[in-house]
Amino acid sequence: MSEQGTHHFVMSVQKPQAGGFAMATWSGDFTPPPGSTRRDAYGWLCEQFDREYPDLARGVVIFFSLEPNKL
Repeated sequence: MSEQGTHHFVMSVQKPQAGGFAMATWSGDFTPPPGSTRRDAYGWLCEQFDREYPDLARGVVIFFSLEPNKL
C-alpha cells in the first residue's frame, strides 16, 4: 500500500470561457503542517489547483471537501 496523507480532499472549480464554462474536479490526499487550519489547507490547495490547472486558475470553487483520511 502506498504512502497516504492524513487528509483527503475533493475540489471542483468552474470558470467562464468563450461559449460556456470549463470545469475540473481534483482530488487527492496530503498531510498539512502541524497547527494548520482548514482555511490554511483550503488556501494551499487553491494555489496547487491553479498550478495543476492553469486554464482554470482563479476560477470559482463550486465544491470543496476536506476530511480526515481514516475510516
